[in-house]
Amino acid sequence: MNQNIAIGLHLAMLREQAKLKQNELAKRLSWSAAVLSRVENGERSLAEEELDIVLNGIGTPAALKVKEILSRTWKIVPKPLLNDPEADLLWEAEQTAQKVHALAASQDVKQFYSNRLNRYKEEIVDAAGLVANRRYRAAFIGTIAVGKSTAICRAAGLEISTGQGLSKPVLETGAGGITICDVHLRKGPGFGLIVEPCTEDEIRRHALDFARYLVGAAQAVPQLLDIEAEGGAPGISREVERALRNMAGLKRKRALKDANGLVVVAAVDEARELAANVSDPKKLAIEILARMELHKRDRRDMWHSETSGKQPLEWLQALFSDVNNGRQAEFSLPKRIEMVLPSALMGEENVEITLIDTQGVDDNAGRADLEQHFDDPFSLIILCTVFNEAPATAVRQLLERAKDGGVRTLDSHVAILALPRPGEALAMKDNGYPAQSAAEGYELKAEEVQLKLHPLGLANLPLKFFNATEDPPDALGSFILDRINAIRESQRSSLREIVSGATALLENYEHDQAREAMVSASRRLRTWLDNNRELQGIQSQKVHDCLVGTVISAHPKTVYAAVARDGDWHKLNFSHELSQGARRIATSMAAPKLNDFKAIANNLLQDDQCSDAYDLIRQTVRAMETGFDNMIRRAQLVGQSIYSDEMKGDAQHWHMCVEQWGLGNGYRAQVNKLNRVWFEDTHGEEGESRVLNAIKDTWDETLASVRQLLAQE
Repeated sequence: MNQNIAIGLHLAMLREQAKLKQNELAKRLSWSAAVLSRVENGERSLAEEELDIVLNGIGTPAALKVKEILSRTWKIVPKPLLNDPEADLLWEAEQTAQKVHALAASQDVKQFYSNRLNRYKEEIVDAAGLVANRRYRAAFIGTIAVGKSTAICRAAGLEISTGQGLSKPVLETGAGGITICDVHLRKGPGFGLIVEPCTEDEIRRHALDFARYLVGAAQAVPQLLDIEAEGGAPGISREVERALRNMAGLKRKRALKDANGLVVVAAVDEARELAANVSDPKKLAIEILARMELHKRDRRDMWHSETSGKQPLEWLQALFSDVNNGRQAEFSLPKRIEMVLPSALMGEENVEITLIDTQGVDDNAGRADLEQHFDDPFSLIILCTVFNEAPATAVRQLLERAKDGGVRTLDSHVAILALPRPGEALAMKDNGYPAQSAAEGYELKAEEVQLKLHPLGLANLPLKFFNATEDPPDALGSFILDRINAIRESQRSSLREIVSGATALLENYEHDQAREAMVSASRRLRTWLDNNRELQGIQSQKVHDCLVGTVISAHPKTVYAAVARDGDWHKLNFSHELSQGARRIATSMAAPKLNDFKAIANNLLQDDQCSDAYDLIRQTVRAMETGFDNMIRRAQLVGQSIYSDEMKGDAQHWHMCVEQWGLGNGYRAQVNKLNRVWFEDTHGEEGESRVLNAIKDTWDETLASVRQLLAQE
């Protein structure tokens, strides 16, 4: 956005906040309404004196401050938008960063101070970047059929009245297994749908797996046509299978039975009938792909217009259902769907919020597409659970994996959403007596949730109960906004602390008393650093432990799908599991050290003799935390490289894993046996060595960075 447009939009906003119509302001300025309109549209630039005239004409405190805001010179922190509510805090950070930079560049500044000043400058830039961001995501994660889609539509006001006092969500809902991919809901220019399609290679892979299943089923039990006997194709989800059938025009109908249960019209499955005539899986896949006519499915978006003859939400509901099920002839198989709405979600205008309806968890909670949100500083993770199971096993698994993987933001970025159905809260009992109200039932369930999360050290995670049938929609919407605001406040607080520390250093630069306190605190911290140079590895842990554990607990069809794709499938991704295994090793080695250092630092912060070294101690803690986070990321990358560098290209390994399918019980155990041979026999301890070297190198770098901040005798 150029400067003229930005200023014009801001002036229009200030005028509207002052409750002035365009022609009213034009009269005050002795301008024509047409000229003012061109200014607000960004079509006409304003000279400095003209801008003063407009701002004085609006006359509000916010308008009178714009001149000062526009005069600010930004050199270090990225310049925020004119209407950024954090502009003053960011400007304070910019001014402090400029002073820090100037002092650090002085010729006579001592090395100890120079190191701290340069570190403060880096911290200010990083923390200001978090504060300046205005785009946040709320990712709803939970098991299949938990009710995520319904809750999201309720909170976002995406419901259509059925005319019977009930409402229906715009997103397609059912008994689970409905949504084919992640769905992102966000603000945009109008009502529309944007689809990111699967690649042709991904679609071919799905078609081949479907064809193999059809051929195998036809050869084994050719007379089995009733849909109720359908077990699903190994390698693709039922959502994808349903879409492939619709895209290829391969209908499937249930058998019709009379009152006595006798079949009067046989079941029809055109896909199996086709497989009976084309017995080669590759040829069958080609035939399926030909029927899909992918070359015609090149549309990526569609927008509502008045000519559609439908209300926007009704149109959006129908279009989403068609795209989601492969019934829309212009769209290919979706990989991600964006539902765009013209107004801000939940009425929040200060930040841009995207609600993400993730694919439901079935057998494997540790999916890369879900766990990526835990590392995103701008994502709120809402773990959804049915009321009676709260917190569900999948929720506890995700939290445990995140903690084992070194995620330090669980308290601030994660919340639990329990979704009770009517009557469930009242069914709760206290000492054998049923709850007298839903609120009392929620209190009793909250106690159970806290007890179950206590072993993870997460008993105080934010918890919300939301009955989508009975509770007002703003109850959930307010909870989401409160949690996002809590994240933003923690980011603002972090920046304020850094700016305050940098300011104190600038003010105390030449004070001998502060220098003595910093020397005393530094001496005690250096002692800890000297005694903790080495990290001790845990010999029993292996990089592939996480992968082996996930394979043995996943559904056999999930394992087959993964190995058939050389370990690269969204429901079980070998690269992700190896990276998680590497993160676990790094966390188990470094987390105790980090906690020990923070305990030492906290003791110093409580010591009155070190009060003048408060900001130094806090800066070393932040440096240690940053080093820990860098270690986790580096270990993760090394774990991923083990897969991408060697394992992914080992065609023989994947072929052997695929060949185990259909040989009897124990498929997962056989695949794990091959995995262990690959890691432990063929490649020895190579993976562990690479991960350990990366961890130890990062630890050395972390200690060195902390040591640079400490004053010498």
